[in-house]
Amino acid sequence: MPPVDTNHNPFGGWSNRTNHYSPYGGGSGPPPSVFGALPYPTPPSNFPQQNSNISTYYLTSLNPSVLNCAVIDHGPRQRLHYSVSTDNSMPGYTVFKNAERKSVALIEWTRHPRVEVRGAVPKQETKGWLKISRDQTYRTMTVRGFQYTLAPDNQYINLCSFGSTPQFLGRISRGEETVVIELTPDAIQLGLLDTIVVAAVLLQCGHNID
Repeated sequence: MPPVDTNHNPFGGWSNRTNHYSPYGGGSGPPPSVFGALPYPTPPSNFPQQNSNISTYYLTSLNPSVLNCAVIDHGPRQRLHYSVSTDNSMPGYTVFKNAERKSVALIEWTRHPRVEVRGAVPKQETKGWLKISRDQTYRTMTVRGFQYTLAPDNQYINLCSFGSTPQFLGRISRGEETVVIELTPDAIQLGLLDTIVVAAVLLQCGHNID
């Protein structure tokens, strides 16, 4: 399948390089930062009609943040795909469970946070998994041995394949009391849904992951 053209430069627009967290709850924030939170509010715009096969997911029911939330799809039934929980029964851990209530990922909130995504990302420090580029304009993410980039573009964080001619695979944006993930069919086929949900939580939770 050829790359999806969104008319955006996936490596441009990430001008704010400070470790800023804009909490949920209102007010306008800075442009997206390589270190985390997206500005508020940013109602996600629709993809062009030719991209009608885009799969959309919402991190919703934030309690009070993405560290406790539900991940649903955009379909008419709004099916639950994941639950994300950080509770007193497992202090210091954020657990990701799929619709069958099986654990698929885990974040350990230690001095140097660690992350693991079953079958995709072996346990490692978050700063190594979502590694900031030398010029601090994007992050790299390795999944099953393949590298991807997470790079800002206005109110979005774009997910692309890594290389000289990056292929657009999806994006993260922010709406009112929700975080939106949009993925191309190629991203779904590559099995990136689990990992991009975990990456979105890490980038939007407000904790230092570096």
